[in-house]
Amino acid sequence: MMNGSLYLIGCGPGDADLLTLKALKSIQNLDVALIDHLLTQEIIDLIPTRTKVVFVGKEKGCHSSTQDEINTIIVSYALQGLRVGRLKCGDPYIFGRGTEEAIYAMECGIHTEVIPGISSALSGPLSAGIAPTARGYATGMSVVSAHLAGDRVNLSWIPLLGMTSHTTIVLMGLSRAGQIRDEALRAGIDPALSVAIVSNATSANQSTIVTILDDLEHAAKKAPKPAILIFGDVVALESKLPKYIHEIKETTHDIALSS
Repeated sequence: MMNGSLYLIGCGPGDADLLTLKALKSIQNLDVALIDHLLTQEIIDLIPTRTKVVFVGKEKGCHSSTQDEINTIIVSYALQGLRVGRLKCGDPYIFGRGTEEAIYAMECGIHTEVIPGISSALSGPLSAGIAPTARGYATGMSVVSAHLAGDRVNLSWIPLLGMTSHTTIVLMGLSRAGQIRDEALRAGIDPALSVAIVSNATSANQSTIVTILDDLEHAAKKAPKPAILIFGDVVALESKLPKYIHEIKETTHDIALSS
């Protein structure tokens, strides 16, 4: 029997309408789909009923599969000649573990394809009416993670907050809001620096809290997960630009698409 294939599928920020056509076609042709707790139900509903669904959640504070276990699961199915999909929120290579999964599968002789997805680092600001590089507000942007392996905090990026005309977008930082605030203030960052917390970007229940650095810890306690943090003058645009509209749609398991 020939080896199967692995498809690392970027599923975007949540709204199924933001899947690429290639992502949707790939989902519709899987034998096995590996999903986690971040995947929205409307995207899960697009998985055909004939496809075996395996939950490999990596949720903080809950029992979940380790990365080594996920790698092993992927390869075990692929070696049976099956088309295996790892459905990942956002983009597989933007602070995901897609790199590790791709390398492991390829070292095991599995044909591997990676399908880009829209990262919440880009769709989150847009959904809230914030343009990260709007002319007159910012000439550059950085995307960072506040989370390191072993549940460690990453604050090495804090100096970016002191740059003028710059936007800093922080993923996986909501639960670290207090540490981010304290470290930024110790580094001399302006306590009045504008911050937006965008939760559930592009979903029907998306929400935005606009605050300042000094009040970040208090504001973060009111924000639902998952969320991103946006620092910079561009946050002022939240009251001026349109917000992303999530359209209510009927879901179906099987969609006919020409290949």
